[in-house]
Amino acid sequence: MNIYPHHAGVYCNNIDESIAFYTDVLDFHHLFSTETMEGDKPLKMAWVKSDGGVVIELLEQQDKATIQAAQQCLNHVAVRVDSMDEIVKRLSEHGIAIEAGPFDALCPFDRPLGEQDSDIFQVYGDGGTRLVIMFFRGPGGERIEAVQDNIGAID
Repeated sequence: MNIYPHHAGVYCNNIDESIAFYTDVLDFHHLFSTETMEGDKPLKMAWVKSDGGVVIELLEQQDKATIQAAQQCLNHVAVRVDSMDEIVKRLSEHGIAIEAGPFDALCPFDRPLGEQDSDIFQVYGDGGTRLVIMFFRGPGGERIEAVQDNIGAID
């Protein structure tokens, strides 16, 4: 069985505000919006995609109980960035608070990663990679992690 990345779903309080956040702040492209039903509840839906292929499905229901429940269980959605300085600057320009970081992190590998894994981590060798990570929140309370992995190998 082959399983491929498709999208992350994020419940939001205001879909228009969330579309603006992902397109204006993070440079995603707005693919489309629609209105449908989730069971017996009206549902607004929008899909956004980054140039790097991250796809997020934004969801807004009139009944905010689903949103509140989702905020309690989803820890974070992570995006890979080329420059932590650039995203920090961008967030600052838009008045988005940084929740934690940026800070250096080591990601030691318990086994060598191959080229087939380079879409997840920049591979410098068998030992692991240095990362810079940072967390911030989207307008619906969703926690987002930015990961920069082009720093180098673990010494």
